[in-house]
Amino acid sequence: MNEEVLTYNTPNSEKILRKIHYYEFTRAWKKNLNKNKKNLMWGIIYILLAAYMLFYKKYFGLFFLGFGLFYIFSYINYIVVYQKRKKEFNESLNKEIEEFNLNPKDVIWEFTPEYFKFLNYKSEFKFNWDSITYSILDNQFIYITAMPSLHFILDKANIDDNNYNKTIAYLNNKSKAKEL
Repeated sequence: MNEEVLTYNTPNSEKILRKIHYYEFTRAWKKNLNKNKKNLMWGIIYILLAAYMLFYKKYFGLFFLGFGLFYIFSYINYIVVYQKRKKEFNESLNKEIEEFNLNPKDVIWEFTPEYFKFLNYKSEFKFNWDSITYSILDNQFIYITAMPSLHFILDKANIDDNNYNKTIAYLNNKSKAKEL
C-alpha cells in the first residue's frame, strides 16, 4: 500500500509567529512560576513562625527568620530572572520578526513515510520518524519535537480540519505521542 504524502504550505505572518512564540514562552514558564509561589508561601510561614518564636526562644526564632528571608529573597530573585528572560525573549522575537519581514517565505511542512521535513525562510530540517514525538496542546497546536531540543509548532488555524485530522492520524502512525 502506498502511503499518502502530506505537504502543507502555511502562511507565515507576524501575528501567527508572535502567537506561537508567546504561547511557547508562557507554557514553558507557567509551571516554574507556580512553583515559585511556593517560595513566597514558605517565606511567609517561616517569618510568621519566627515572629511567634522570637518571644519564647530568641535564637530559635532567628533560625526561622533566616529561612523565611531566604525563601522571600528566592521568590524575589526568581521574579527578577523571569522579567529579565521575558525582556530577552521580546528582543529576540522582535529581531526574528525583522528578519522574517525581510524574507517572508511560506513555511513548508512535509510528512512522508520516510521522514518529516520542515522548511522556513532561514532553515530546512529533515528527520526520520524514530526521532519524532508530538503533543496536541489546547486542541489548537500540534507540538512536534525532533530529537531532544528542536520544536516545531503547527497551528490548527493554518490548515483545514480535514488536513488537521490527517496530520494527527499520520503522526499517530509514524511517531510517539508525548505529554508535555
